Amino acid sequence: MEGKGMKILMTTDTVGGVWVYSLELCKALEKFGIEVHLAAMGSWPSPAQQVAAEKMPNVVFYKSDYRLEWMEDPWEDVEQSRKWLNSIYHTVQPDIVHLNNYAHVDSTWTSPVVTVFHSCVQTWWQAVKGKAAPKDWDRYTQKVKESLEASDVVVGPTNSILEKAKEVHGFSSETRVIHNGRRKYASEEKPREKFILCMGRMWDEAKNLPLLSKIAGKLPWPVYVAGERVNPNTGKECTAENVNFLGKLSPEEVQQWMQRASVFVSPTRYEPFGLAILEAANNGCALVLSELDTLKELWQEAALFFDPEDEADAEKMALLLLDNPLFLKELSVRAKERAANFSAEKMGAAYHQLYREIAKKEHKVVSA
Repeated sequence: MEGKGMKILMTTDTVGGVWVYSLELCKALEKFGIEVHLAAMGSWPSPAQQVAAEKMPNVVFYKSDYRLEWMEDPWEDVEQSRKWLNSIYHTVQPDIVHLNNYAHVDSTWTSPVVTVFHSCVQTWWQAVKGKAAPKDWDRYTQKVKESLEASDVVVGPTNSILEKAKEVHGFSSETRVIHNGRRKYASEEKPREKFILCMGRMWDEAKNLPLLSKIAGKLPWPVYVAGERVNPNTGKECTAENVNFLGKLSPEEVQQWMQRASVFVSPTRYEPFGLAILEAANNGCALVLSELDTLKELWQEAALFFDPEDEADAEKMALLLLDNPLFLKELSVRAKERAANFSAEKMGAAYHQLYREIAKKEHKVVSA
C-alpha cells in the first residue's frame, strides 16, 4: 500500500475528545500501512481505553499519567513528559511527529512536526468569558505559541478555529484545515422517539447546560443529558432542574441513545468542532445548535441555530422542530447527508496526504 513503512509518533489526551479523534485517525491510517506510536497523557487510560488502543494492529501504545499543560500546576509533569516523549522519539525514529497537545516540541528532532489546534485556554476563555485569560495563564499561553511556531504545519478542524488561533497566538507556521471525522457504524434503523438529547460535562461553563435546564420545563418533550456531573476540580456534583441525567455513557450506549433521539441540542459557547454533534447527525438526529462561527461553517442549512445567551431564542428554535414533524424529518435528513462529508476515511486520507507532502519537503525517505 502507498505509504507503507511510514511511522508516526502521535500524542493523545485520555481525558477529552482528543482521545476519540486520535483513535478514529489511527484506524483510518491503517489502510495506508502507517504505523502509529501513540503516546497518551493526561491520566492513566481506563481499561476500556487501553483495550481500544492495543487492539489496533497498526498502533504501538504508550501510556502515562503526566499532567498536560492546561491542568493545574503541570510544569514538572510537562518537563518529565517531554523527556519521556523524546526517548520514544529517538527509539522509534518516526517520519512525522503529530502533536495533539502543546509544549513538547524538542529542538533535537529532525522529523517534521504537525500540531493540531483542537482548542486552547485562551480561545476558550475569550469565547466563554469574553476576555483574555488571567495572568496566571501567561506561561501556558507562551508555551502554546512556541509550540505552534515550532511546528512545520498547524492543522485546524475548521477554518474558523484556525483563524482564531492565528489571531490569538500570532504564529507564522503553515496552516491546513482538515475536518475531524467519525466512522459510520452499520445499525438497524430504529423508530425515533419524542425526546431531546444533549451531551456535555455539566460542570463545564462552556457547555452552557444551565440554559438547557431553564428551557426544558417549557418544552413538550423530555430532555436527556449524557455526561459527567461531578466537577473533577472540586469533587462537587452539579445539579439542574427539568432534565434527566444519564451519566457518563460508554460509546455503545451513546450510539443507542442517538439512534432513538429525534433531536440533538448543543447550547455550547465554545466548540472548535464537535464530535458529539457529528455522531448525532450520523445517527439521524435533527440538530439545534449554538450560533457559533465554527458550527455554522460546518452545519449551515443542515441545522437550526440559536443565540447561546438567549433562552427565548433557544426555546423558539426547539419548538420550531417539535411542532413540525415534517420539518424535523427534513432537517434530520439534511444533517445525515452533511455528516457524510466528515467521515473518518476522508480525515485519514487528508492526514496521509499531508504527512507525505511534508516528509518529501524534508527529504525524508519513505518506502512506497
